[in-house]
Amino acid sequence: MVSQDEPHSSQSWFDNQIDSWANLGWEISEIEDYLNDNSELASEALLRVEYLVNLSTDMKSRLDLSWVEKNPSYRELFDRWLLDLNNPMNGEIIRQEYESWASDNRPWELVFQKVRDEWNAVRKGEEILLFLARCDSLDPTSHPQIAVLLPMFKSPEMSSRLDQEISRIEQNEARQRRTIFNAIESLKDQGYDVDYILEMPMVQALEQITVIQRRHTEHETIRLLIIDQLASFDDKIAQDYETQRLELLSEGNEIDLMDFKSKIMAISDDLYKRLVSVNDVIFSWREKGIIFPHADAIRPEELMEWETNIPEIGNSVNKHLEWLERYQKIITLWPEAISQGEPYIGYLENTENIIDIVEDLQQEWRRLELECLSLIEKFQNHGLLLDTYESMIEGDPKNALAVITNALPLWQQRVDCITDLLEIDISFEGEDLVNKRIALLQEIEAGSDVIEDTISMIQTYRKRRTRHRRMLESELLDLVKQGKASDETASSRFNLLEFEEFVANARKHGMSKNITTTGNSVVTSAINERLERKLVDELAQYNAAGWYTGHLSSQLESSPIELAKILTMVRGLINNHESLRRRLSALPWNRDVNLAIQVQEQLQDPLKLAELSDNVPSFMKHLSLREIEDSEFEFRSWKPDPIRKTLLPIPEQIQAPSSTLEEAHEAILDAMEEERDEDLNEPEIVEQKVPEVIDLVTEDKTMEEKVNELEEIIEIPQIEENQEQTQPPRSDNKSTVKEKQSPNAQNQSLDKSSFEAYKSLLLTLGLKETAQMLQ
Repeated sequence: MVSQDEPHSSQSWFDNQIDSWANLGWEISEIEDYLNDNSELASEALLRVEYLVNLSTDMKSRLDLSWVEKNPSYRELFDRWLLDLNNPMNGEIIRQEYESWASDNRPWELVFQKVRDEWNAVRKGEEILLFLARCDSLDPTSHPQIAVLLPMFKSPEMSSRLDQEISRIEQNEARQRRTIFNAIESLKDQGYDVDYILEMPMVQALEQITVIQRRHTEHETIRLLIIDQLASFDDKIAQDYETQRLELLSEGNEIDLMDFKSKIMAISDDLYKRLVSVNDVIFSWREKGIIFPHADAIRPEELMEWETNIPEIGNSVNKHLEWLERYQKIITLWPEAISQGEPYIGYLENTENIIDIVEDLQQEWRRLELECLSLIEKFQNHGLLLDTYESMIEGDPKNALAVITNALPLWQQRVDCITDLLEIDISFEGEDLVNKRIALLQEIEAGSDVIEDTISMIQTYRKRRTRHRRMLESELLDLVKQGKASDETASSRFNLLEFEEFVANARKHGMSKNITTTGNSVVTSAINERLERKLVDELAQYNAAGWYTGHLSSQLESSPIELAKILTMVRGLINNHESLRRRLSALPWNRDVNLAIQVQEQLQDPLKLAELSDNVPSFMKHLSLREIEDSEFEFRSWKPDPIRKTLLPIPEQIQAPSSTLEEAHEAILDAMEEERDEDLNEPEIVEQKVPEVIDLVTEDKTMEEKVNELEEIIEIPQIEENQEQTQPPRSDNKSTVKEKQSPNAQNQSLDKSSFEAYKSLLLTLGLKETAQMLQ
């Protein structure tokens, strides 16, 4: 067993050596561990350490060369090895790593170590050391060429040849480096920071230059895109993107560059799409007739200006086209006006001229419309249905005016016939025929044949009703003579039906129960009661139909006669209510909603119908001057509910003739119709009671001659005047009558008192002129 003194004594023998190595800068920790671990073989261990120290020293001399520090491909690796060589124990490992690396990257140095002594022996050690430095300074791309020269290193006699070959390699490499330098300078001029490439091996430098040049090519492409695609539209936009491109020269990578290029392409595509869109709009305007100063498409540099102004231009174009459409619509109907606007069509700067022309034409259009409407208004007020002319007026008032002017005479004849038909007394009979004929004249474009037939019908009805009234006047005179009627009875206020009823009641009841006095008129109580019942029933029907009848009902209690007069005027307006509704519905009430609501209310008031009918022209003029107030407003005219007629019990005295007067009237009318178609060969004696002032006629007188003779005495002045103008003298007939009178005719003459009584009756009936003629 080793004593404690042995380690101390054994350790001391290499302490001095360790200290000396430490003083030389070697790391001694591992050396101490190695010597301690191999103390049994101390001599061999120490020799081993001295060998490693010498090996490490030699390796440092091979690696730590001044020119190697300037070689970037060696410096980093050599610095690591030199650091590891501070520990001599790493010497063998470093040598193996180096020789393995040098065999591929520095083979000439391995040859140099082998032949250095030979070169030193012939005093060429410095020369070969220079060759080593020159080989180390060459770029790795020249290493294959150096490998060919390695055999020359073995012979110092080849030093001159070796020098020439190395110089050739250096010259080739210099040319390559000049090329790289020029490329670097060019890139620097383009704004690239490429100074770091000079320190790279040529292969890496060339690769880096290739990468940068490829990126430069992309930059040039983008620069040209900016010039071609953006600058042509807007120089400011192009300048902004050029600034961004220059920033990418130093900061951006290839991905950023591609993104930037895609962004420019997208902007360029958008600008060209906008250019195409604007050109499409302009071409569409040209197709519609708009004329621009230039005939071709707009250029890219004009896009921004057009896009800025196109909303305003669009408004001008729409305004021009709108008025142009109105102008063309008018000239299709009035081709004579085409020359007025032709010089201005399509030119936006002349839009106001077209507007002035169209407004003048529209004003003329409205004037003609109003003239046409005023013409048909007159006849619509008389009940003619002329709705078809309203659409004609709306379509072409000039043509409509010509048509209406040609139709005016025929319309006037229709109105005259309607007026004459309305004047006919239809209270007793003929109501349906007259109303049908009036409806026919109102609704149908009646021709001359219908007009002639209507005139013939009117003449026939007038003649029959005149004869009817004369017979009733004759009967009244008889009743007055008998004392059954008052000589103050105003028969002119009665229609035929009322006259018939009055005569029948007077014949049946006399004066005791029938006479009531109202003002200056004498009316039988039966007629008054019947009139009130009729008015009550009529107002009830109007109220059920929806009419406003409150004010009329109150008037019934105070003055039924005045109410009857009002209803007489109102009935025709109520019957024409449908025509009035059609005329009002055709007006543009959405221009004055308040007035429309008032008119809707007035349509339910019978007393307002005449005013409404008269105001239609003023409504048309008022509404034509106003703008649309509410485009969604729809005028709905009030329509009365249909009247449901109820069967009422008819008084017994009306169901059949209740007096001899009615029987005589029926017989006279039948006889008059028969005598028109028959010629009587044998005279017939007909006795007819007349007032005492009338002489009896002979047997051969016809019924019509008797009635005519009655007309000569009691006919109203108007009819008498007409007969004086139209009929030839009847002196021969009168003489014939007098010759045929019976011998007792003189006994039937009037005495003085009877003549005075008859004269008084004529004055009471208002026949003053007839009474004067009897004097």
